[in-house]
Amino acid sequence: MALDLAVAGSGPRKAEVQTLAPVLLMGPPPPPPIPPTTGMYLPGPPPPGVLLPRPIPLPLTREAIAHMDECRSRSLLKFISDAGIVPSPEDEQRRERVVRELGKIVMDWAKRVAYEQGRQHWITSAAVLTFGSYALGAYGPESDIDVLCVGPYIASLQHHFFVVLRHMLEGRPEVSELHSIEGAKVPLMRFKFNGISVDFPYVQLPVINAAEAIHAFDPRVLENVDGASWRCLSGVRVNRQIIQLVPNMKKFQYLLRCLKLWARKRGLHCHLLGFFAGVHLAILAAYVCRRHPNASINTLLSLFFDIFVHWPWPLPVSLLDPPALCRGPDGCPLMPIMLPCIPSEICSSSTTESTFSKIKEELGHGYALTKDTRTTDFDWSWLFAPFPYSARYKSFLRIVLSAPTAEELRDWVGWVKSRFRNLLLKLESLGAYCDPDPSEQLDHTIPEPNVVFFWGLVYRRNIRICTGSLKEDFLKSVFNNIYGKEKCAHSDIAMSIVGPPQLPKSVFDHSVYSEKLPTHMMGHQLMKQLSNVGGLFMPLAQGIWKLFLGAGCQGLDLSSSIQCK
Repeated sequence: MALDLAVAGSGPRKAEVQTLAPVLLMGPPPPPPIPPTTGMYLPGPPPPGVLLPRPIPLPLTREAIAHMDECRSRSLLKFISDAGIVPSPEDEQRRERVVRELGKIVMDWAKRVAYEQGRQHWITSAAVLTFGSYALGAYGPESDIDVLCVGPYIASLQHHFFVVLRHMLEGRPEVSELHSIEGAKVPLMRFKFNGISVDFPYVQLPVINAAEAIHAFDPRVLENVDGASWRCLSGVRVNRQIIQLVPNMKKFQYLLRCLKLWARKRGLHCHLLGFFAGVHLAILAAYVCRRHPNASINTLLSLFFDIFVHWPWPLPVSLLDPPALCRGPDGCPLMPIMLPCIPSEICSSSTTESTFSKIKEELGHGYALTKDTRTTDFDWSWLFAPFPYSARYKSFLRIVLSAPTAEELRDWVGWVKSRFRNLLLKLESLGAYCDPDPSEQLDHTIPEPNVVFFWGLVYRRNIRICTGSLKEDFLKSVFNNIYGKEKCAHSDIAMSIVGPPQLPKSVFDHSVYSEKLPTHMMGHQLMKQLSNVGGLFMPLAQGIWKLFLGAGCQGLDLSSSIQCK
């Protein structure tokens, strides 16, 4: 009706309208005139053999580009807010109370240790320090709190921390699911305090008044700590440096939240499985923010993918002076990221060839989706879509960890996960690349408490993996003087090769997501741009839509897909 009214009044215009339908049947007509103030793309004729149009970019003014950037930034902030990764004020207060209570507990613990040893308990002290995403202000409602316990020289790690302090925590009604990881590079306890997960490592200072020494952060005291304590202190030192180096803390926090959500959705968020730790993402986010201090959150996220998909690894990423190629204690890391501390150190990494390949692939996927910043209606759900394991892999390594009790299972899972890198390296040596899904599943058909992992497999050559031999070889790195003898003596590991039909529904459902920008999404973006012209070109838009999508658009209600202004 709108088209009839627009052309009624002159014979030539009426004749032109009468030929519109045949033209649409023969091929797409030339794009209609566009008002100079519109910042849209209209399709031209598709190239031979290609169904989708190539957008014709119109010159954009600086003001138009800034407006698009602002719109995308607003939509991104709304997306992460709707995703539930920004904590509420009530959640912030809960976490503050947890940290305060833990500070009181460790102070009472230090006094008790001094009293039992006949020391000067009136000057003996301990303290807690927070680090990680919580201390950087970039945590979410489901994030844990990294709390460092700092004790005096009279309080040992093995007895006073893992026995005495653990017994005190077990007696608190607020504490649940407590387990110890004693043999890791960074020994710690993990538990929930009032429902909030806490990672609780220990630093032993060579002083009696540990609280006073750590708050002064005296370098003369810190340089005399042992290796494990020094690694624990690295998190606190990194946080302090990042806060000093980042020009805009608010933008950094938003960017880090986006990166953590992206890593979690795409299966890149478990350091023990060879992917990113929180400190890796924090340093990478700080690197982008330092070099582009005036960029918007939308531009910062696009630059993150642009910078690191083209990064010349193994050149280290450093927030300080440009580093040269360096080597770690175990050889050259695949993705070296430098801690912003003096002396310089490489951030601990468990990356293998398999996981490094997955990280590079996901960086490329993110870059492909975000590199074009000229549209204002970008669908962020495609960037943050769950990784489709069942659609990507035909074979999976199924790993079942079981124990007689839930308490023993927590200890067992924590320890075995810290040894998973050895299993990754073994599979790679056999000729299989792995993509380990970090999510933990439960097999209800097994009577004992259990946790199940599924690792996607890609065979680089024609091989057959014997899971019995694989398990036997892996257990050599799991069992030691503590685990398998004193602790977790009745725990077990089972391995098998399964296909996608044997995956649990929570993993299999991810197959609905496509790994590339699908054609219907591009068409949806095109129809949105065409609809902005107004009701005059609605029949033309529908005709072009049908031509480009062909038979695939049959049965689609176009009137419900296009809203005329």
